[in-house]
Amino acid sequence: MSGGVDATVSRLREVGLSLYEARIYVGLLRNGAQNGNELSKTSGVPSSKVYSTLEKMIGEGLVHSIKRGTATQFVCISPGELAARLRRQFNDPIDYLERALPPLAASEPAEPFLSVSGLPAILETVCAIVEAAERELHLSLWADDVETLRRPLAAAVERGVSVFGMLYGRDEEPPAGSWTRHSYEEIVANRIGGRMLTAVADAREALIALVPRSGDASGVRTRSPVLTLIVQEYLHHDVVLQRAQINIGFDEWDRWWQADPDLRTAILGSALEQHAGG
Repeated sequence: MSGGVDATVSRLREVGLSLYEARIYVGLLRNGAQNGNELSKTSGVPSSKVYSTLEKMIGEGLVHSIKRGTATQFVCISPGELAARLRRQFNDPIDYLERALPPLAASEPAEPFLSVSGLPAILETVCAIVEAAERELHLSLWADDVETLRRPLAAAVERGVSVFGMLYGRDEEPPAGSWTRHSYEEIVANRIGGRMLTAVADAREALIALVPRSGDASGVRTRSPVLTLIVQEYLHHDVVLQRAQINIGFDEWDRWWQADPDLRTAILGSALEQHAGG
């Protein structure tokens, strides 16, 4: 199968079809009505598995049989019908849970912060915070994480949310919103030993995460007004400072902070110690 077909089969498996069911559906869709032997060749499903899989798919209404004389051929339902069926299959339970789960919750979590472990969980949490925003979002992103958030941020801007962000990365196209590009990415990366991912929504919920160069990513999600304010102020001052650097000029800015030993130590942090030790 071609790459595009393989990708389609993979997606069909993600929404509940087995490997053989996905291959048979795509085989019928691409080549029209076929008997079992023909379908085995076009779909790549072993002949010993074709008929049992077809029988299951007929029972589920994904495939129909056609009698032509003594021969039996099979056809699949249309892509539109399949998509509508899958949408109902997934949306109906989700819609129900969206209504039924909140009344079951005793209260909002009382903890000042919640731990989030691992980069996939961190990215899912940031997406959830972005999707829940109603008025304003402040973020700090590195190029590695932009693509995951590009679509949720575009949707946020479309529904009227103001997005203000700091982007660490020279070549990455910024997502939707108002973004300032950080000019000292390497210095920050050396100082913290990796990259950070930070977001605040509506001054009421925040996530701060560290993705180290080695080891597991970890983060903190909080609805504490004090902690959320601290994070938002950090993001605000980071943007203001970067714009000041742009207006003053980086050559002049670099001469200023590099000439001040205390400021140089504060900016470079442990990276300065490593340089001195080297």
